[in-house]
Amino acid sequence: ADRGFLQAPFRSGVSIEDFQLDPLVRAIDMARVNLLIADDVGLGKTIEVGMILSELIKRGQGKRILVLAKKSMLAQFQSELWNRFAIPLTRLDSVGLAKLQLKIPASKNPFEVYHRIIMSVDTLKDIGRYSHFLEDTRWDAVVIDEAHNVSGGTNPEKHLSYRLARRLSRRTNSMILTTATPHNGKRETFGRLISLLDPSAIPDPKLKEYDASDIKPFFMMRFKEDVRVEAGDNFSERVVIPLSETTI
Repeated sequence: ADRGFLQAPFRSGVSIEDFQLDPLVRAIDMARVNLLIADDVGLGKTIEVGMILSELIKRGQGKRILVLAKKSMLAQFQSELWNRFAIPLTRLDSVGLAKLQLKIPASKNPFEVYHRIIMSVDTLKDIGRYSHFLEDTRWDAVVIDEAHNVSGGTNPEKHLSYRLARRLSRRTNSMILTTATPHNGKRETFGRLISLLDPSAIPDPKLKEYDASDIKPFFMMRFKEDVRVEAGDNFSERVVIPLSETTI
């Protein structure tokens, strides 16, 4: 993609580093955005996600957005997308969903009331409770933060978070996964994450038969050392100050 055609970086309320544009360029080059962003902690994955969503919205491909994050991160994620990119997300929890369902007809899908929603994985992973609504809902984009939590563990069919992610992956045009720890050392669980983005990339993760070329189109990972030159003074060195017994 020609960066001159990108709109999001120049209409956001944030200073963008060159390396943070790379996921956006990769995403816009895709026919459908299916990307695992595994940048190191502190490189700005939320900013990278915000730019991609903003670009999709400006191109008419981001009307319906669902963001899933840990409960402790909901407020921060919601705030950053609004303050930096003017993307409003309605936060729903189990209580909010229950109240909403009381206000609307029983046949009305609560996920159709708001077009851009942020929720915790724990709230939505109750497949039995929300499955028929989720099955009837299509999204333009689904974002799952801390995506290593939906990789399925040792028994994916009993792993509610993984089953939720798999269900959503089939009901969305674009899917963005973020995590600073994408690989737990088991090729099978990492393979499941890639398969959420494109089932044909690794047809059967249990076979563990895939290599770098299979995952390259869907996977982006940079460490601080990789982008230190581009980031300049924005990375401060960690200073360790030993405490003596008299200061404890």
